[in-house]
Amino acid sequence: MQERHLLTRKPSAPRRFRRRPVLAVLLGLSVVGLGAGAFSLAIFTDTAASTGSFASGTIDITSSPAVAFNVTGMMPGDQDTAALTIANAGTAQLRYAMSTTATTALGAALQLTVKTQGTSCAAFDGATVLATTALDGAAIGSNAQGAQAGDRTLAAATNEVLCFRVSLPIGSDNTVAGMTSTVTFTFDAEQTANNP
Repeated sequence: MQERHLLTRKPSAPRRFRRRPVLAVLLGLSVVGLGAGAFSLAIFTDTAASTGSFASGTIDITSSPAVAFNVTGMMPGDQDTAALTIANAGTAQLRYAMSTTATTALGAALQLTVKTQGTSCAAFDGATVLATTALDGAAIGSNAQGAQAGDRTLAAATNEVLCFRVSLPIGSDNTVAGMTSTVTFTFDAEQTANNP
C-alpha cells in the first residue's frame, strides 16, 4: 500500500494580529482628520455691514392762476395785464421755457410783453423777460433739451411772478373786430443737473 504524504501547512498567525496594523492606521487617520476639523473650526471671524438708501428727485412746474386772462370788448389801443406765478414744487432745480398759441386772426394781432414783477404787475416796471411780440407764437427760451437763450431757472420749492401784458395795437382794423381768441401759455420744464 502506498503511503500518502500529506502536506501540512504551518499554522498561520491568528487573524487578529493582522488586523491590528490596519486598525492602528485607521485610528491614526481618524485622529488626524478630527484634529484638522477641530483646527479649522477654531478661527476668529468677524463681519461688518453698511446700508444706504436712494431717492430720486423731482421737478414739478406749476402756473397759477389757471385762467390768467378773461378780457372782453377790447378796442384798438387797449391793454390788460395779469400776474402769473410760476413755481417749482419739486425737489431739484429746473429750467423752463414758455410758448404760446392763440387762435384766430385776433390772436395774431394781439401783442404780448412779459416782465418780472418789479414794484407790481400793475406798475409793469420789472425787467423785460420777453419784448413785445405777437401773442400767437410768442416764446420765452426754448423747450429744446439743454440750456437755451432765454430759458429761466427755478430752484426747488421756489417760485417767481411774471407780469403778462396783452395789448391790441392802435392800428388794428375791422378784420379783427368782434373776434374771440383763446390763448394757451405752455410751460415746459427740465432738470438742470447733468443737463448743460
